[in-house]
Amino acid sequence: MHGELISRQITMQMMEKALSTDIEFFDNPAYYDKLTAASRDSYSLVNILWNVLECISSCITFAGTFAVLCGSNPLYGIAVLLAAFPSAIAGVRYTKSLFKLSVEQLNGERRKSYIHSISTTRQHAQDIRLFDAGGYLKERYAGIWNALFGARRKMLRKRSILTGILELLPELAILGITIVVCFRVLSGGATVGDYSLYTGLAVQLNASVFALSSSALQIYDDKLRIANIKALDTFQNRVVNNGGKMLVAVGTIEFCGVTFAYPGTMRNVLEDISFTIAGGEKVALVGLNGSGKSTLIKLLLRFYDVDQGSVKINGTDIREYELKTLRHAFSVYFQDMQNYGFTLRENMQLADRDRTGGDGAIYKAFSDSDAKDLLERLPGGLDTYLTRIFKDDGAELSGGQNQKVALARAFYRRNTALILDEPSSNLDPEAEHRVFEGLKRLCEGKTTLFTSHRLSNIVLADRIVVIENGRIIEQGTQSELIRNKNRYAELFRYQQEKFREPIC
Repeated sequence: MHGELISRQITMQMMEKALSTDIEFFDNPAYYDKLTAASRDSYSLVNILWNVLECISSCITFAGTFAVLCGSNPLYGIAVLLAAFPSAIAGVRYTKSLFKLSVEQLNGERRKSYIHSISTTRQHAQDIRLFDAGGYLKERYAGIWNALFGARRKMLRKRSILTGILELLPELAILGITIVVCFRVLSGGATVGDYSLYTGLAVQLNASVFALSSSALQIYDDKLRIANIKALDTFQNRVVNNGGKMLVAVGTIEFCGVTFAYPGTMRNVLEDISFTIAGGEKVALVGLNGSGKSTLIKLLLRFYDVDQGSVKINGTDIREYELKTLRHAFSVYFQDMQNYGFTLRENMQLADRDRTGGDGAIYKAFSDSDAKDLLERLPGGLDTYLTRIFKDDGAELSGGQNQKVALARAFYRRNTALILDEPSSNLDPEAEHRVFEGLKRLCEGKTTLFTSHRLSNIVLADRIVVIENGRIIEQGTQSELIRNKNRYAELFRYQQEKFREPIC
């Protein structure tokens, strides 16, 4: 029971560490290796307590047996101890080597687990069956497994041979003691009782040395593995929450000479970006994939900090605001939106757990995201799980339905500003029209930043900022940009001509 309580506490601490880690580390393979190792080895924090107690018990047994045997004949005790010493040294060496190998194999273990995961979960099930990729995945899994196991088997075989030989030494020492005592009994220098005493103590001493050595080696292994857990602390957050100001409402947003490159890369994603969003203004970011639109949103929410320049809200550098109040001021829809395998109600409440108003506020959010019909069709209503992993009557939603739920969650959150990254990418034209009609109402009087590849939706914006290769190349109202006949007008013409094509 105590072990389970300790294990729970360790798991909670591991979750806390992962949840408070900068987003950048989730793009770092070394971080995943360390996180995997820490999760795998967390049991060592429990084991080491029992191993220490076992070691203490073995020490007491060893000390008592050694004292009695040495009291009768010190040479016998020393002989058994010296004979066991090489095996203990070899044990330390191989414990360290096996631990080092396990660290080196972390990446391979993660790749093996990934292949197993995509083979046994729903996410990739359709593609795997369409491509008939089951055999390929099994081959990949077996190849990685064989490589990992082969390296471990090679080392374990060497250890088994060496330790098998070295563990004969104490047995030979006992055999030597037995022969010596036999000769003494035959020569009259010792009694049969002495023979029983010495040989029995020698065997007992060898057993206690073996138990002590095993406990000590296990403690050593636990110590090495606990170092894996501590290694997570080497990943220090760059986004530091040291601001003391509370952000109550979002007014003006300013990007001032912002330059940024993702950690571990050499290419700037954004170069000297400067523009201002007035309080209550609706600004659209337009550009091709990879131009830097989503990166600007991540910087505004302080998932990353700028390399040069600054981002300001209400004239104050966002680094001066307390991080939770900064993020809580926005309702956000991310392009790579995620829903959760919880009930629909829990999915909504995740966005604003302190909100009052009960289910009425949730129903309104679903209406605003054009998801009211979806909610009414679900058999369990708000109590429907958004997965069938846990409940037979759970719902597996389409891409567009998932997007509506994620939009509803963004609308449910109380806010003074909206950020919408491609809010209609998975919606059909009719649903898209209704959602943007609703957005006109929701954005009224709120500072709003949104992106969209469908330029027909840009009419919602008071101003458009066009980004290309991480730089602002033009900005203005839609009519101004079309009259300028530059990049935005070119993109707008592409989409306009597409709709003019004859229908066959």
